[in-house]
Amino acid sequence: MKKDDLRSLDLLREITQDLWRPELEKTSSRFHITIAWVAVIVDPIFALTDYFNIPDSWETLLAIRLCVSAITLLVLSIRKRFELPSFVVAAIPFLLISLQNAYVYSVIDIEHIVGQNLNYIALFFGAAMFVLWRWVYSAIIVFISALVTIYFLFTNPTLSFDQFFVNGGLLLAAVALLTIVLIQTRYNLVIREIRARLALRASNEAIRLQAREIENINENLERIVQQRTAELETKNKALEEAAFINAHKLRSPLASILGLVNLMKSIPMSDEMRAANAHLQESAERLDDIVSSITETIERAENGD
Repeated sequence: MKKDDLRSLDLLREITQDLWRPELEKTSSRFHITIAWVAVIVDPIFALTDYFNIPDSWETLLAIRLCVSAITLLVLSIRKRFELPSFVVAAIPFLLISLQNAYVYSVIDIEHIVGQNLNYIALFFGAAMFVLWRWVYSAIIVFISALVTIYFLFTNPTLSFDQFFVNGGLLLAAVALLTIVLIQTRYNLVIREIRARLALRASNEAIRLQAREIENINENLERIVQQRTAELETKNKALEEAAFINAHKLRSPLASILGLVNLMKSIPMSDEMRAANAHLQESAERLDDIVSSITETIERAENGD
């Protein structure tokens, strides 16, 4: 595995639940609140189909639908005050409408059961598209809905379980199970997307900090270079002054001494004076060699040798 892949895995492991759960709540709340408002508005409208499909019980169903809408609207109004998780806002209308649909089986006839099963299937498909929560919540709602549906089917003497399953009941059961799988799949995908987004954000922040650190290092290096350059300029200036002193102020009197020594050779002197003059010439020549050596050293230092 490449280093970049390992680094990506390390970043993803650093994204814990404490980090991705608030982001999941932000993402899922939009869907959950939307589906709750859809339930408030659309569920009572379906009373029109009850009027034609179940004329003897449409008023009862209208009252149930209005109660479902009222309860959902109440939950929407108090969710911020009581800090309700957004999945609760979606779970309540989902469960209530499921129970409402289950009740319909107690009053519907065989002629309209297919349409009722299709309405129920539409509810599950809607939940699969909008709901984002763990599979266990879907399983609980489906289980409760199944028990209540079975109960109301028992209370309807005009329907049998065979008629229910043949006319879309089996498909309804399959869709209910598929809904659990689809919701969990979307839930996992959204979590992965959130973790990847947070990991990318953390990576970008690390890159930004690293770039800032490099910038600081460059600034420090620039200051160091400027400081060293100033020091070298000072040293070079000192060397130039030393070279000038050595070449002019020191060399000039030394040349005068050597000139006087050579001049004294043409003057009659005693043996002692000639010995002293020779000794003076030797010392002056050694000093001249030292001055020349100093000049060469300064020149090499200026040239960087």
